[in-house]
Order: sequence, then structure tokens, then C-alpha cells
Amino acid sequence: MRILWVKTSPLHPLTRGGDLRTFQLLRELHKRHEITFAGMTADDGQCEGTRQADTYSTRSFWTHEPKCTLKAGRLRFAAGAAANLFSNAPYAVQRFTSKRWRDQISRLLDEHPFDVLLCDFLFPAASLPWNKKRPGQAWVLFQHNVECMIWKRRAAERPGIPGMYLKSQWQRMEQYERNTCRRFDAVLTVSEEDTQTSRNLHGLENLAGHVPTGVDLDFFSEPPRQTAPAPTVVFLGSMDWHANVDAVLHFAAEIWPLVVSRFPNARFVVVGRDPPPEIRALEGTARNMEVTGTVRDVRPFLRSAHVMVVPLRIGGGTRLKIFEAMAAEVPVVSTSVGAEGLTLEHDRHFLKADTPTEFAEAVIGILTSPDMAAQLAKNARIEIAEKNSWRQAAAVLENHLQQLTSPCL
Repeated sequence: MRILWVKTSPLHPLTRGGDLRTFQLLRELHKRHEITFAGMTADDGQCEGTRQADTYSTRSFWTHEPKCTLKAGRLRFAAGAAANLFSNAPYAVQRFTSKRWRDQISRLLDEHPFDVLLCDFLFPAASLPWNKKRPGQAWVLFQHNVECMIWKRRAAERPGIPGMYLKSQWQRMEQYERNTCRRFDAVLTVSEEDTQTSRNLHGLENLAGHVPTGVDLDFFSEPPRQTAPAPTVVFLGSMDWHANVDAVLHFAAEIWPLVVSRFPNARFVVVGRDPPPEIRALEGTARNMEVTGTVRDVRPFLRSAHVMVVPLRIGGGTRLKIFEAMAAEVPVVSTSVGAEGLTLEHDRHFLKADTPTEFAEAVIGILTSPDMAAQLAKNARIEIAEKNSWRQAAAVLENHLQQLTSPCL
């Protein structure tokens, strides 16, 4: 197949779950198909990331949309959010709209006879040249999340004026998502749960199925597993993502004090890129907390931990971090939202807890019961080893795309 893959940014550095999923799937597809990657760059780091595009694509094309400094970026965000009050489009989509990018994609469609255009996430859809869609060419949306559900959950957590603004963004996102999904020939999700949510919420009739989450089992089996001397609880996730920030702040305020009351020497280690000031401040205000920021390799932190926590209250899609912990033989405690979309069983593959007290008791249970913790980790690793390699996940995506491009359809 000749596939035009459209995404807002390069995949490297591989510090975000969505980028990691796309990279692993594309790396497998690239072995058998012609991949043209069309993306945008916003800063020097992303420009550097384009140099590794040949590891997952046959050719790549980039449209540069400069991003200002962090301070100016915050001002620009505030100005953009204010201006968006008079728009029907959600700000999360509007900020990625680019005429130059649309023109680049249009030229590619004119110059190459693609079998598939795959829009990776919802956001690039605003810059697609819809007038260039040709008969026999499958335009596919790959939905890593049901985006409006993320905004709905954010709005529910914020009172007052911020909550009112988030509610308006949720409502705009729901309408935009519904209308945009219907324009594609097919929509793929990352879980059966997301497929059902999209069908029920948006009334979609073009849902082609889902692509399961994968994990590199061999990669996360190193280095040798050796837990730290003190009970160690780890959180893994990009800390420039609001759902992870909310989760860590919630855990630190409501759950961690209950754990420390039982294990005074326990450590809570937050591993993830670009933590904001409120997360950095936890090191000085919360007991036995460490914030690493960006790390070159997350495996040593996982392989030395006694338990990984996923106290998410906001989010969507599926959690690669859970599979990574399970591949590293680390027991997992998660909320229902955190484990959403994963075909895993509570009390067999992980522990599920949704209130602060339940969550703390689950963490304490793992710390006080090494045999139970080891059995959970063993069961989980066996489960994902049988069903969740990236090669298996890519084969599912490949099959979906081949069915959509079959001349008999």
C-alpha cells in the first residue's frame, strides 16, 4: 500500500504515549508498505526529531510553524483562548490549523497516487484539503482518544469560570468530533470501549474497528529486576499533559499521606518530561517525593519499583504506561479511567481502585504482600506476552487498511 500518514508533529523524541504507539505501528508497516509522512515542526527540538523519520517512513515532508518562547507562548495561549471564545471550533483543534500545511498535503496528494490517507489523531483534520479526496482512495481517521470525553472530564473537575470555559470547549469538541469523524471513509480507535463510545456518542456508521495497544516485551525486560531498598512507588507519564499533572497532584494530596502513614520510609518517584512548577514544588512540600523530569531511559525506574500507580481521573484512549510496567514485571494499581480500554482483569492482572482510601489500601496491600505482588506481575506479563506485541497490533492495523483499499469493496 501507498500510505500518506498525516500527523501534527514528528515522533521523536519518543516521550509521549501517542507518539510511541504511532512509531511502533509505523515501524512495522514500513517493512512492507510505502509510507509518506507529512507533519509540522514548531521548534528546534521538533526539527531535530525529523532526522529520525527514515526509521518509520519512506519519505517525509515538514511544514514549519514557529513557536515563540515559553513566556510568550503562555501569553499566546491566553490570547488564543480568548479569541476562541468567538469561534465554533475548539481551541485544541484551532491551534493546529495551518494553511501552509494544508497546501503541502495538497501538493502531495496531487503528485502521488496514494491508496490511503491516514489522519493520526483528530487534530490534523482541520488542515486536510478535503477537495482533494479522490474515488478509490481511503481516508482514515485513527482516533487515539475520544477527544470530547477528555474535555468533559476536565470540565467536571474544575469549578467556576475555568469550569465554564472547559465546558464550552467540551461542547465544541463534541460537535466538531462528531462532524469530522463522519467525513472520513473509516474511523479506527484504540479499544473496543472507544469504538462503542464513539458509536453511542457520535452515532458513527463508519467505525472500522480498533487497533490494540502493544508493548516491546524484550525491551522492558532489562536491566535485571532489583527492587529498591525502601518501598518505592513510581508514576510514569509525560508531565506536560494536564491529565498526568492532575493525577500526580491528586495522588500527592489525597493518597500518598495514607501510604506514608503506614510506610514512613516509602518513596514516590514521578518520572516524565517537562514537569510544571506545581509538580516540581512537590519535592519540597510532600514527604519522600522525587520528580525526575526528562530521563533517557525509564526502565531503571520501573525495574526498581515495587508498584506503579496510575491515579488518572481525566483521559481517554489506552495507557501504554500500564503495559510497559507489566512488561517490566511491576505490579500496577490504577483507577478505572487509568485502565480504560485495556482487556485486563482486576485482582488478576492489576488492582483497580477509584477512591483515595481504596487506592491507598491497594498500594499498601502490594507493599505488604510480596507474594501477591509477584503473582499479579506474573499474570500480567503472561497476558500481554500472548496478546500485545507491536507486531500483532500492526498486523491488525494493516488488515483494516487492506480491507478498506480492497477493490471489491
